[in-house]
Amino acid sequence: MLSKKIAAKLSMGLLMLAFLAVPQLSFADWGVGVSIGGPGYHDRGFYRWHDHPHWGLHMHYLPAGYVTIWAGGSRYYYYDGLYYTYAGYGDYVIVNPPVGAYVSTIPPDFQPVLINGRTYYTDNGVYYILTRHHGYKVVVAPVVYAQPQQVVVTQPAPVVVSAPVAVNTQDAFPVNIPNNSGGYTSIIIKRSGNGYVGPQGEFYAQFPSVAQLKAMYGK
Repeated sequence: MLSKKIAAKLSMGLLMLAFLAVPQLSFADWGVGVSIGGPGYHDRGFYRWHDHPHWGLHMHYLPAGYVTIWAGGSRYYYYDGLYYTYAGYGDYVIVNPPVGAYVSTIPPDFQPVLINGRTYYTDNGVYYILTRHHGYKVVVAPVVYAQPQQVVVTQPAPVVVSAPVAVNTQDAFPVNIPNNSGGYTSIIIKRSGNGYVGPQGEFYAQFPSVAQLKAMYGK
């Protein structure tokens, strides 16, 4: 009789242990990231872009409303600015936005900036451009080209210096003409064809006399 009581107690104890084990196993299955996944797992709620989670953060569930996209031949899962890849064993990992990926919407954290004459949408080191037919595209961070400063050089007005006229003694003849002031007026008579030309352009068939020149330049 005693053995039957002991057996009954043992059976009851095993039943209670089995009953208690059921919810524990269920919770462990739902919260494996917290209970045995260790640091870097997040299951209750989901990060958004403005939370700036670290790339490499593991998740056991994708957020509701995610979309599947392809970039560079690889499949990604996108939601609110964050990109996930499947790491196996029911595990997803947040990755850096893949260059070349197209999405229809981006978080309002991304603000437009004008770089090298083109509009980019950027936040936290990630850059998008808006395309005509495919929405927003992840691109490599642009290289900002330094704009050359416009230097205005003000030069003084050029000074025009008349070169001295070389006098060919074979074709030009300096002559001192007595003037009415008791001095002399120096002029040059130039040869021109078969005659001579005075300073005022008058023409002489022969070399002019002093009297002729005095009448023109002796006053």
